[in-house]
Amino acid sequence: MPEDWPIPDELLRKEAGRISARYRVSAEDALAALAEVFAGNPKLADRIRRRHGHEDVTRWHDYREAVKKCRKQVYYDLRRYYPEGDSADRLVDEFEREVAGPARAARVEELRLALLGLHTSTRERSAQYAEFTERFFELAGSPATLLDVGCGMHPLSYPFEGAGSATRRYVALDKDRRAIRALSAYARLVGPGRLVVVRARLEEPGWLDEVPSTGAFDLAVMLKVVPVVNRLDRSAVQRLQGLPARRILLTGSAGSMTRREDIEARERAVLQRFIEGSGRRVVGEFRAGDEFGYLVE
Repeated sequence: MPEDWPIPDELLRKEAGRISARYRVSAEDALAALAEVFAGNPKLADRIRRRHGHEDVTRWHDYREAVKKCRKQVYYDLRRYYPEGDSADRLVDEFEREVAGPARAARVEELRLALLGLHTSTRERSAQYAEFTERFFELAGSPATLLDVGCGMHPLSYPFEGAGSATRRYVALDKDRRAIRALSAYARLVGPGRLVVVRARLEEPGWLDEVPSTGAFDLAVMLKVVPVVNRLDRSAVQRLQGLPARRILLTGSAGSMTRREDIEARERAVLQRFIEGSGRRVVGEFRAGDEFGYLVE
């Protein structure tokens, strides 16, 4: 056991295994989180070291509270879109500087991939991006105009010079300031007017007024957005049903963002209720890795 671990190795590893079995976190990360919690309570840690082996310390109220605190912290960290805020800001800062200067293509590409890996939603998709892109264009074609609602960092992955070369106007909408900054920088590389970045909050009734009017978009995408909004604000879901788009691709996730559990049935039910409320019909189904959904018109 490392000398700086606050309580006996067997206790830490046992609790870490339980946390890792329940939450989408590695046993080593759970171990580090537990060590930090117990190190922050030296009196309890000292009492555990002295009494462990003589009595069941796991039955102590303060021991259970310490483990509970760790579980809550792990859960909170998993729910955040950015694991480390300061490092996220520094990465966006560098991306902006690189694009604004005499951009080095290799470094820009390295930073683009790093930003995609930074945001939880796109990081979850990273292993299936080739499959995702192939299935997307196979199902939706290459839209001339595209509205991406709750986009996060996803537009950084759009192949403007490849399968998406026919897309002349991509409107990316999100409330996250980091995503807005990164995408605004990326828009310089994509070309004048092709990537339009809009900051708006879906929970605000007038957010659609912020979207540049081009008539109905060929396609709107809401990637893993509807189930999230449904949990936070049902009235916002109703407003999403009226998106000005001929077709909409909406997706959900088969796996929980935090726990090791299958949530596909629950998320599919939310998507189906959305479709029914919108008065649209399903014209295709989408699947790439843990992400699934429907194309409607």
